[in-house]
Amino acid sequence: MRKNILFLVILSTFLFACSAEPKIESSPSQKVVKKIKRTVKKVQKVVVKPIITADSVSEKLLAYGTVNRETIVDIFTSKGKVRIRLYKDTPLHRSSFLLLCKEGYFKHSVFTRVAPFFIAQGGGTYTDEQTAVTRKTGVYTIPSEFKRHRIHKQGAVAAARRYIKNPDKRSDPFAFYFVEGTLYNHPTLDRYEQEKDYKFTKKQREFYVSKPGAAHLDGEHTVFGEIISGYSVIPKITQVERDSKDWPIEDLFIDSVKVVR
Repeated sequence: MRKNILFLVILSTFLFACSAEPKIESSPSQKVVKKIKRTVKKVQKVVVKPIITADSVSEKLLAYGTVNRETIVDIFTSKGKVRIRLYKDTPLHRSSFLLLCKEGYFKHSVFTRVAPFFIAQGGGTYTDEQTAVTRKTGVYTIPSEFKRHRIHKQGAVAAARRYIKNPDKRSDPFAFYFVEGTLYNHPTLDRYEQEKDYKFTKKQREFYVSKPGAAHLDGEHTVFGEIISGYSVIPKITQVERDSKDWPIEDLFIDSVKVVR
């Protein structure tokens, strides 16, 4: 009998231990909670100020350009390497382009518009990587830097821009294009002068009737550089299958960009 009672006591103790609920960890102390809250507030107060703001574009770009004086840039695309020279007499655009190159904005961006005998436009796409870059550089537009002698000849590099609500024709720093171009005749140039209220110089006319370019973009977009080697890559980019908006059916990338000197 005593053995049976002892057995029941041991059994009940075992069953109670097995049916016990899991232990719940105690809540953090008030001291720990306050410390966490202080840390969160400090993190929230850390706001990364962009390099360029809307009211400091010219000032910041000119300052950047005095330190970063390079003019030669290699652009590696899906179709090959293009080397460009940036113009010193368009200092705002040169500085902006260098800034975005060095911060890695154009890396892995795509060509968003390709049109045979016209242009190949790249940049202006917004992946997570590019969005991260714009948080650092700031989102801005560049005052136009039109130069009569910087025309849209074949191989020119120019800045894209918005046409709506942009009376000053400020440039989009995040999108640029290479000119492939075509030949023009004088009647066509006359028509563009009337439509755009723009007067071509004698040198411009002589150029566009004898060599390929995109004459109708003069006075509309800032030309800030030119291709100095690798131009043969451009027709390979423009003459691909594309949709109704001139976007390549198969993505063409700017794989990387290297500032040379």
